[in-house]
Amino acid sequence: MREYTKVEELQSHYSDFYKDVHGFRPRGSTNEQWDSEQWLQGEIDGLHAYLKDLGSTPAGRVQLREMGFCTDDKEADEEWAAAEIRAREEEEARYAEADRQDSVLAELLAPLTQAEQIEMDMK
Repeated sequence: MREYTKVEELQSHYSDFYKDVHGFRPRGSTNEQWDSEQWLQGEIDGLHAYLKDLGSTPAGRVQLREMGFCTDDKEADEEWAAAEIRAREEEEARYAEADRQDSVLAELLAPLTQAEQIEMDMK
């Protein structure tokens, strides 16, 4: 198995962490920056500082939860998770009801089987 250099590990960590925070991989760095251990560590530290600042306000903590991060506010995190579960269950119930309605309509609109047609003709 290949051993990664410290710079390669930092590059991977920074790229993944940046994507977790911003939703896309980092762009716009120069080759010199990308190959600099000091620059990469500074960027990682900057992302940590950004998340810490974001978590310092109630609105920021909501944004962190929406991004998929947990905060130091365990009770609020649990409330958020419960609300997410409820929303998912409600959405699944709506889909199940729509599927049930589609099934009923399909039965009503489907052509009669030969046996059903004979039965209708006999009436």
